[in-house]
Amino acid sequence: MSDWISVTHDGPIATLTLDRQARRNAMNSAVWTDLRDVAHGLAASPPRVLIVTGAGGHFSSGMDLSADNPLLMRLLPLIQKRDEQGLTQLIAELQETMNAYADFPVPVIAAVEGACAGSGLEWALSCDLIVAAEGAFFSLPETRHGMVPDVGGTTRLTRRVGQARASDLILTGRNLSLDEAETWGLVDRRVPEGTALKAATELAKQICLSAPTATEQALTVLKDLENNDPSLARERAAGTRALISGEVLEGFAAFGEKRAPKWAAQ
Repeated sequence: MSDWISVTHDGPIATLTLDRQARRNAMNSAVWTDLRDVAHGLAASPPRVLIVTGAGGHFSSGMDLSADNPLLMRLLPLIQKRDEQGLTQLIAELQETMNAYADFPVPVIAAVEGACAGSGLEWALSCDLIVAAEGAFFSLPETRHGMVPDVGGTTRLTRRVGQARASDLILTGRNLSLDEAETWGLVDRRVPEGTALKAATELAKQICLSAPTATEQALTVLKDLENNDPSLARERAAGTRALISGEVLEGFAAFGEKRAPKWAAQ
């Protein structure tokens, strides 16, 4: 098990917790790998319901953009060399982590408190249901850093809220309040602050009242369109093109220096 991921079991319900509180549960290279491997391990002998959540009052702030993240150490040389094949492969690997939850054989519930941003939101979108507590906020800020939400964000957000609203969030990179998220249909249940996990557990118990085989088969039908959707491949291509442009280097520099990026086209 990862240093930052734990799994607990309460009868037929498993709860996976991402605990990297010092960085608002940001995802470094090890987190990406371990989230995938833990999901695959659980899928081999699945619970009735899986809940995923973050510790310390935040779901996940997304990819760790700190210089000590090995994922960035791998990404930056690929960008500098304009290595299209290498970049596409890297995006495919990250998509595999999210797909491990999107393709999970039983219902997956995201219990969201606080920040749910970038790849953190893409993780939540890969779940079947999202329970969010007061104070939660959502964003896909990738375009502000010179990237595309290419690990399921564009595809799954559009499927949930429609193209116009997905365009609003993705093209601006802004924060979406819980009020807006509820109106848009991004979240399925809204609960008081600090109770997302409790509410998700209650929802999981309700699901467990249904027959196991019927639940799994219904879920299979519900996921058929997603599993046959070519949009994830288009995301990989779009993400690769954005990275090859090199704009992300200015995006990362601006983020580290806490300033607005200066894009060449401006």
